[in-house]
Amino acid sequence: MNMNMNMPSLPPLKQWLSAALLSLLSFSAGLVEAIDLPDIGTSADQIFSPQEENALGEAFLRQLRQQVTLLDDPEIENYLNALGNQLVAHSDNPSQRFTFFALANDSINAFAVPGGYIGVNSGLILRTRDESELAAVLAHEISHVTQRHLARTVEGVGNFSVASAAILLASILIGTKHPEVAQAGVAAVSAGNAQMQIDFTRTHEKEADRVGMQVLAKAGFNPMSMPDFFAELQSATRLYEGGLPEFLRTHPVTTDRIAEARDRAEHLPKPETISAAASSLDYYLMRAKVLVQTNTQYPELQKRLQDALNTGNYHEPRAVHYALALLGIKLNQPEQVQEHQTWLQKNDSDRVAYRLLEIRLALLQKTLPQAPQACQRALEIYPGDRQLTQEYADILLEQGHSERAQKLLQSLTPPHPPSYFRQLASTQKANGQAAEACLSLAEFYYAQGQNEHALEQLEVAQRLPHLDFYTNSRLEARKAALEAEILEEKRARGEIPKSRFARQN
Repeated sequence: MNMNMNMPSLPPLKQWLSAALLSLLSFSAGLVEAIDLPDIGTSADQIFSPQEENALGEAFLRQLRQQVTLLDDPEIENYLNALGNQLVAHSDNPSQRFTFFALANDSINAFAVPGGYIGVNSGLILRTRDESELAAVLAHEISHVTQRHLARTVEGVGNFSVASAAILLASILIGTKHPEVAQAGVAAVSAGNAQMQIDFTRTHEKEADRVGMQVLAKAGFNPMSMPDFFAELQSATRLYEGGLPEFLRTHPVTTDRIAEARDRAEHLPKPETISAAASSLDYYLMRAKVLVQTNTQYPELQKRLQDALNTGNYHEPRAVHYALALLGIKLNQPEQVQEHQTWLQKNDSDRVAYRLLEIRLALLQKTLPQAPQACQRALEIYPGDRQLTQEYADILLEQGHSERAQKLLQSLTPPHPPSYFRQLASTQKANGQAAEACLSLAEFYYAQGQNEHALEQLEVAQRLPHLDFYTNSRLEARKAALEAEILEEKRARGEIPKSRFARQN
């Protein structure tokens, strides 16, 4: 179809796109104001069931992985989920399931989608000055979910399928950097819906501010961190001037909003012990890891961190030593890793992060027998830790112990990141389980939103000789479900079904 659409349909699409961004990307450096909207009540509860909302969130995440890079790092994810769920426990809906994840993107942004999926850009993490400011971002996004703002958004759009809504949301998010992609995505999904417009309101943002600050206070954080971070975003907006799409630049974080948030925070009871008074070490270590993982100028960063260490210009020395040890791994400098890992062991209690440094140091020094021994010692202290387990499985596979590696991986409980399925496929292939390896690779591609590649893996497996009835049945069932999903996505994008999909119309 013509993705440019006819010119008469473009203005309402743009109006809808700006409004949808306001709800989806509520913490983007330029989003705040919109127009008033009458209360639409609780009818949003009837749009998607909790199961459908979760399916939408999962589908959105798969769409997102096609276009952007996620920081699929267990340490970072564990920290974000621990902090996020600490806040959720004090929200209006503590039983709601949430999933927190990070994107490798230097823009200052966070977002939430139905099903409790909350993403935070690395740029926002690095912009926060303490744990309480990061908690303020998450509390705000959590409140959008618990107050059903996102379900109301979908209600305003109309009767879309899960696939359509997921494509639409991903297009909008990606559009913050490439607005023409967002416009094309909206146009494709909205074809034939001439009346599709959403009038958003400041009410949702104010409600998320108010509820989020209450959550912060109940969880032991300083509610003033939210207006403080708004002021930081206002400052950041000036840096992005000229680089943001027009519909973001025209909706800045306003002085009025900051003032209102400060007034609300002043009237909230202050916890006796405020967590933000001393951010947790986990926050600083996670932030250090994000800094190293999202920076490609390793020598320059190494010099900057070493200068900070020499001058005492840091918040937490352990985080600086940790970042320098990680850089030592990136730069293949075992002496540097050894220096900082030894310092950390002497000046802090035992942590998974430091155990991983020990393992990687052994690999750098090519003392291979020490690496699996270090893994075994670490897993005795931290049984079931995902990153330690996957690290150990990689070492075992490389040393020819594929059966032990596979057994170790299969001991991990879901949900699994995409990397898990690719790693599992490698062990299965080494163990002569060709069909199982294809199934695992299919799940890897599926988790990445590459459904056609996933289908190809299933078809490869079906052509293998000597398939037993059980394996063939699994392949048939998974293939049927995947073909149905691919067809639904093609319909959602307005594409004309071809070949094997045509007969299903």
